Amino acid sequence: MPRRYRVVAAPAFEREVRRLRKRLPRIYESLLEAVELLETDPFNLEGRGNIRKLVDVPAGEGQFRLRIGDYRLRYDVVGDEVVLHSMRPRSTSYR
Repeated sequence: MPRRYRVVAAPAFEREVRRLRKRLPRIYESLLEAVELLETDPFNLEGRGNIRKLVDVPAGEGQFRLRIGDYRLRYDVVGDEVVLHSMRPRSTSYR
């Protein structure tokens, strides 16, 4: 049986997604699919998602990113939890 991770959202992430859900419902649907992927393979060992480990990013700031269209989902993996930090357009995601 594959390992399962628990996906949790930081408060700032929840605020961003609430705003995003109203403006872009299709991106929100893609986010739900991404959460299913992160529950089983947050390190992208199976190659199913467009996930990258970011260089020189400290823990707690989203060491991994998952591309969802023009948006970037930033997250950390801490033990058996995936902590979602931000969901922003690519132009502002890396600042």
